[in-house]
Amino acid sequence: MYSLKIENTNGEIFELTHDFSNYYVTDVSGLTPPATTINTAKAGIIDGTFFNSASVEERNIVISLTINGDIEANRQKLYRIFPRKTACTVYFKNANRDVKIQGYVETIESDLFSKREKAQISIICPRPYFEDLATIYAELAATLSMFEFPFAIEEDHPIPFSEATDYPIAEIMNSGDAEAGCLISIEVNNTIEGIKIINTSTQQFFYLDSAFVDHDKITINTNSGSMGVTLERGGNSFNLLNVVGADSSWLRLAPGMNYFTYTIDDGDTADVEIGFTSTLLYGGV
Repeated sequence: MYSLKIENTNGEIFELTHDFSNYYVTDVSGLTPPATTINTAKAGIIDGTFFNSASVEERNIVISLTINGDIEANRQKLYRIFPRKTACTVYFKNANRDVKIQGYVETIESDLFSKREKAQISIICPRPYFEDLATIYAELAATLSMFEFPFAIEEDHPIPFSEATDYPIAEIMNSGDAEAGCLISIEVNNTIEGIKIINTSTQQFFYLDSAFVDHDKITINTNSGSMGVTLERGGNSFNLLNVVGADSSWLRLAPGMNYFTYTIDDGDTADVEIGFTSTLLYGGV
């Protein structure tokens, strides 16, 4: 069993899979991984070609359905809820995945004069990956939280509230099937200088070559199309792209386990708390 819902810009959610008296879905295409464009170049007399680049094409979801009940009223309801060129969100759920994807209504076509009227809704999704409805979160700090509820403290067996570590590391599991960006939040609790976040598997890093003070909050966004770095200080927001160090990479989560650590140029690593927030991405359902 599966569930298919579409939400329009007004927040109306249109259920397409459990309203058989009005609509019966006969087919949904565009749910499997979309095509990839492979760019190659021919060089001289060498056999074959050289690989240049590759990119995943946009996704086109096409929903085919039979209109039941009051045929004309239900067909016109589709026009009202899904006007062409407007944004919408497609929600799909099956036994293993509960996902969504942003798109735009391309067409709504219907065969008005057939004995049993059918309709097709075409939705173009510029960003081709489905997003999991749940988010993943991991902390990276020199002091690890050890206190959990429920708890019971015995005199002979005390419970630690936290534990210091000489080598802070965060383990982040990306169980999706595509590389994902993330939001990296940094909270500063004292005066420090220079923060470097390092992917210990790839040795890629993101370095901020600047001084920071108590209560500074830094946000690094590595999601495609939204990349940036901002600082919140004293109620004001500042762009920090000008202090991003040379050779820095926009750290992303590869499928599988990812390991991150951090260093401080001047200051105590215990004065920094770092959090990773990400959404799993899927090529298909």
